[in-house]
Amino acid sequence: MGNRAPKAAKENVELLRRFYEFFNQRDLDAVLELCSEDVELYKDPEVVEVVAAFTPRGPDRVAQYLRAWLESWDEYVVRPQEFVQSGEEIAAFVQLRARGKGAQFDIEEEMADVFAIRKGRIARLRLYVRPGDALESIGASA
Repeated sequence: MGNRAPKAAKENVELLRRFYEFFNQRDLDAVLELCSEDVELYKDPEVVEVVAAFTPRGPDRVAQYLRAWLESWDEYVVRPQEFVQSGEEIAAFVQLRARGKGAQFDIEEEMADVFAIRKGRIARLRLYVRPGDALESIGASA
């Protein structure tokens, strides 16, 4: 990914590494422990919506969404590669490896997530198909 903007603060990087570790283990209870009570999840408009047509808000709705999303994949592993911070937002550039239920082919893509962290907890998560869109959303440049 190269150098983009200031690296994220160490405590935020550790929080997000734990998020991805728990997510990859499909331990949504542990994921939610890292989130605020009013956590929100926003999807990139290009993400095919097969789970819900709403913006999940609050731990129960976010867990419901993530659980349904993960159940639609035989394999879904997200490996963070780099974290870039701008203000209270952090872009996590990730390598995705996935295989849909019953699919014969793996998906391998570079994508990005943008997190807002408040008081040491994840308050908002936005998913991006194109890493450049995530970087633009936090006001950072390549």
